[in-house]
Amino acid sequence: MEGSPSPFRTPVIPLDGPDKVTGAARYTFDLSLPGMLHAKVLRSPHPHARISSIDARPAESLVGVAAVVTGADAVRLPDPYYGVAIRDQPVIAIDKVRYVGDMVAAVAAIDEETAYRALNLIEVQYEPLPAVMTVEEALAEGAPLLFEAPAGGAAVPVGDGVTSLKEPRPNVLSEFGYRNGDVEAVLAGSDHVFEDRFTFSRINHFHLEPYVNVARASREQIELWSCNQDPFVLRNDLARIFGRPANIVRIHASYVGGGFGSKSFCKMEPLVVLLAVKAGRPVRLCLSLDEGLLTLTKHAGVLVLNTGVMADGRLTARQSEIQLDAGAYSDASAMTVVKAGYRITGPYRWMAVATCAYAVRTNSVPAGSFRGFGGTQASFASESQIDMIARRLGIDPYEFRRKNLLSVGEPFQPGDSGIDSDLLAGLDTVVDRLGYRRRAPSVAGTKRRGMGFAIGIKDGGGTNYAQALVKVLPSGRAIVNAATVEIGQGATTALCRIAAETLGLPLDRVRYGAIDTDHTPLNNGTHVSCATTVTGLAIERAAADALRQILEFAADRLGCSTGDLTLDHWTVRQGNYVHSLKPMIDDYFGAGYEFIGRGGTGFAYDPAAPLGARNLFWIPSWVGAEVEVDCETGRVVVKHLVVGADSGTSVNAQACRGQVEGAALQAFGQSLFEELRYHGTEPLNATPLAYRVPLASDLPERYESFVVEHGGPGPFGAKGIGESGMLGVAAAIANAIEDAVGVRLRQIPFTPERVLTAIEGAR
Repeated sequence: MEGSPSPFRTPVIPLDGPDKVTGAARYTFDLSLPGMLHAKVLRSPHPHARISSIDARPAESLVGVAAVVTGADAVRLPDPYYGVAIRDQPVIAIDKVRYVGDMVAAVAAIDEETAYRALNLIEVQYEPLPAVMTVEEALAEGAPLLFEAPAGGAAVPVGDGVTSLKEPRPNVLSEFGYRNGDVEAVLAGSDHVFEDRFTFSRINHFHLEPYVNVARASREQIELWSCNQDPFVLRNDLARIFGRPANIVRIHASYVGGGFGSKSFCKMEPLVVLLAVKAGRPVRLCLSLDEGLLTLTKHAGVLVLNTGVMADGRLTARQSEIQLDAGAYSDASAMTVVKAGYRITGPYRWMAVATCAYAVRTNSVPAGSFRGFGGTQASFASESQIDMIARRLGIDPYEFRRKNLLSVGEPFQPGDSGIDSDLLAGLDTVVDRLGYRRRAPSVAGTKRRGMGFAIGIKDGGGTNYAQALVKVLPSGRAIVNAATVEIGQGATTALCRIAAETLGLPLDRVRYGAIDTDHTPLNNGTHVSCATTVTGLAIERAAADALRQILEFAADRLGCSTGDLTLDHWTVRQGNYVHSLKPMIDDYFGAGYEFIGRGGTGFAYDPAAPLGARNLFWIPSWVGAEVEVDCETGRVVVKHLVVGADSGTSVNAQACRGQVEGAALQAFGQSLFEELRYHGTEPLNATPLAYRVPLASDLPERYESFVVEHGGPGPFGAKGIGESGMLGVAAAIANAIEDAVGVRLRQIPFTPERVLTAIEGAR
């Protein structure tokens, strides 16, 4: 299954490349406004406590301090809470703190030193409360409640027959339920039923650009410069929180130096605006990397899978229970639990499915969206168990998968779209590159080698939408206006290349306009790998609209039909004749006329689809790993890693490879090293010096990637690829470890201590 030949075979220099390489690129971090103040935040030392009193008067009287904000200021706002679907996080703590690191007070001063000095002068009296640090503690009968009253917002909307509940039980933020068929009956009729439990640890996004925002506010306008990925979502949140019309809230978005989901949706932006409102001057808040570790994490979780299978290796049914640790506040947990619950079936054919997934509140760092958005947790558990079942039945893991994989065009679930990638072909490529069929037992002293692979999958598209403008100047240069944020994924180059190809212009004549919600068309955010497909479609349509206007103008001037003309490098071709456009435009309009094309794309709600909309495309992840395990130390070394993905059509082949490779190495680090740990109620390693990430010396000795082009619904057959590399890596490494030493690791990361404990337990 191959798409049509790509028009983008020629490699290009990324449009943002020179600025980033030379240091000329401007990030929010670099912004400075006249009269700007600097803000710092006082954070809770307690995991759970009532705020008895706050005395900010000594801080307010310090020379150089312009404003101090506490919960008393926040409570006067029209709606001082935010969160995705469920709004429970206050702009700053109101009456209560819910985790170590919760924001209690904030200071705006003439410089950072003065702000830090002021924080030390704020006196806070707490009444400590019992804390629940784990999902088990939070769900226990009589457990302390994080919230005594329901939060604002609503459950995530889903399709008919699917359950999505808001705060159904104490300390349960949200619940997702999906059922297809009589799973109990099918399991009862299966030859084998296997139950396995997997644990996913809490992981930080660890982006090197800190959270940073600059705000200024007046009665006429709220203006914010932010490293946020969702400028229009942020605009609407700020308008609601401050009770202002959306048209007087203005968001500027520039380059983002890494986010991976952590800079989606609201974070501390409302607090910066509140400080600016109270101080009457612009305010900048830049968090330290330590504070970033206490702002958002990937969901820890427990996933229990009951899976039925026949003796010949045919999968029958899967019943799953998923508990994700949402931390203290909602953020994007309600959406993540829906995605994890839906993706837990993996890319396989089932007679029946039943899933119940929960997001549970605990007194820990809030959890939210992370590259893969519930898919990494689901893929780890699903692909680990698939391998375990194959080995229990004595079936080769490759053959077991081949027998059960969904085929091209086969619906992922009833009512959803069909699979648009050849899953078996991708697996075959991994198997061949890994040398799986040619492998021989490898033993060197205490070290053992093994191979494993995995197929992750997630949905993309759905209810996302975008609008775009393409302006073509008389000189034949174009400006693309859209609100996809450049977060390192190469969106600016890909989206400009779509416009250039549609208009018949060289790429160096097209520029991506600055994002400003006052002028840039609407977009619902830069996430879920939708920029090239959804925003790209809007840009393609806008460019086509501009092209239509240009050809109609030229046809009118030349006295012919638009069908007789083509646009090529800002000349109009009419048979064997070539006409320059600029003299025609100048002669008719005078200098300065622009052709402005408009385009949009959106997908209607479909109640027949489980998630409320048929998924626009599917994001597969094919991964193979060869590992070496030291049986004396438990150290795991990945000797060979192979990762593949499907781009539909690669608009920028180099960027596609870079996205797959970068995501896979991020997942590699999470599989072997990364984990935000707690000792009782205290975060143990919430500092970059202690939070272990991979070093160059840890990387695989051999690393291969490939990108296939099976076609997609986006412009020129493109589809999203940015999250793909994350999905299958952890399971592939776990499967390789079992192949090497015969023990199963059910919790990431696979640290030497955990591996050695498993080996010694098996002995």
